[in-house]
Amino acid sequence: MSRILAYVFAAIVVLGGAYLLLTKSPAQNADSITAQSIVEQTAAYTIDAKYPQVGNPAIDADIEATVRAAVEEFKTYPQNPPDSAVPQNEFIGLYDEVYTGADVVSVELIFSEYTGGAHPNAAIVGLNYNPATGAKVTLDEALSMIGLSLSQVAAKAQAQFETDLADAYFPEGAEPTLENYGTFVVSADAVTFIFQNYQVAPYAAGPQEVSFSRVR
Repeated sequence: MSRILAYVFAAIVVLGGAYLLLTKSPAQNADSITAQSIVEQTAAYTIDAKYPQVGNPAIDADIEATVRAAVEEFKTYPQNPPDSAVPQNEFIGLYDEVYTGADVVSVELIFSEYTGGAHPNAAIVGLNYNPATGAKVTLDEALSMIGLSLSQVAAKAQAQFETDLADAYFPEGAEPTLENYGTFVVSADAVTFIFQNYQVAPYAAGPQEVSFSRVR
């Protein structure tokens, strides 16, 4: 997953928010997963947002609502001046991971906004659900899946970042708080915590991830 994300964000930086091909990792019950799009263009902005639907009405409604909320917020941004190098603000939405298991449905969304400047602003959203109830999987439930406390997860993440990022590491972004560890995705065998651009390292380092094997 790290390689896929690195490719996506590198492409966004180089192309300034140009059209990106949708990538989707293999998932259980993949035949039930369909792609939906929101595509709009005005003098002020362009929008190309793709998101998955997994065949569960409650979950599908929440996924769509999450994407539409991001799109609607983007539309409120002021229009760039006529002499701007970027005449239209650009919003690109895509999805990377989709996992549909018996106990968890997990989706990773990536939102990129470009309004001018050195590079786009990008955010990753992890949506995780109990397929039986449609309820969101909480951080405590995710920690239970790996048999670790938040402090234990943070200690392992901090050690990894100290090694991988060295002097570029921002330690406050990996402290054991709900905010820092609230973005995660679940697969059949792991829970992966995702750290946004600038959270634990400079933009050039890209988003960071730490994965833990599931014990249940």
